Amino acid sequence: MERLRDQVWAWLPAFHAVAELGTTVKAGAHLGLTAAAVSRSVRLLEDRVGQPLFHRVGRSLRLNEAGARLREATRVAVRSVDDGLRAIDPAALARPLRVASLGLLTEHFVVPALIALEDDVRVVAEHLNLRPVDGLAALRRQEVDACFYYEELAAEGLHVEDLGTTPKAVFCGRSHPLFGKKRVTKADVLAARFSVPQVGDSGRPMDGWPARYERRVGMRVTLLRSNLQVVLSGRFVAVLPEVIAAPYVARRELCRLGQPPLDPIRLFVATRPEDEARADLRAVIDDVAARADD
Repeated sequence: MERLRDQVWAWLPAFHAVAELGTTVKAGAHLGLTAAAVSRSVRLLEDRVGQPLFHRVGRSLRLNEAGARLREATRVAVRSVDDGLRAIDPAALARPLRVASLGLLTEHFVVPALIALEDDVRVVAEHLNLRPVDGLAALRRQEVDACFYYEELAAEGLHVEDLGTTPKAVFCGRSHPLFGKKRVTKADVLAARFSVPQVGDSGRPMDGWPARYERRVGMRVTLLRSNLQVVLSGRFVAVLPEVIAAPYVARRELCRLGQPPLDPIRLFVATRPEDEARADLRAVIDDVAARADD
């Protein structure tokens, strides 16, 4: 076994790069090699272990079962080497902390938590704006270290934490007929025209509107956050997280209607089980949870 390991050692970087990036072209660019050189290393590795490690689909290479097992082993090895280099010189190899989120989570929870990280030359924080299903897929591919989201989704094989809630309500702008009205009923609100965000990855509208209430749709937008500008126009009402609306309510540019009563937005984070001990990741998760309501 030791002789086999020594023989394949030189080909493992090419295998690992192709396994993570999907093509020999991308792997070659990452390693500073030609695609032909990467392809040759992969072929030599497969010949030596005595079986193919990829399914070849056009120009793409997709891991088969044997390749997936070897990729997991190389991931562990890469992390161990990185940890060893940091132990020698912490400033020589900064470790990225990559997190994904979308919409209100990004601006009001995740980015502030990343900014609040203590200064540490060993950690470089990176944020990616990804829909939940894309963020969870990136997490499984080890392209991010955490995915924050606010829709209840299946996350098989990942560790999911409930971080608490943030309240939401129906709001209208200053020029809307319901603005400043002393008594607003549920019927008043349901008779108004709503601006509605797209259906999320859970199959429900991203504002979490309860199915038991039928509302009039007057406009559709792509993101929940876009509804702020729509509501400020005074032409439509919309569901907004209170953390977004609060400054505009204080300036009397928005009015909280309060009807119908809505459940708060529940916040989640998914991570890989093997990363639970990462102190930098734990600090960000705890900060986001502290900004939410329990």
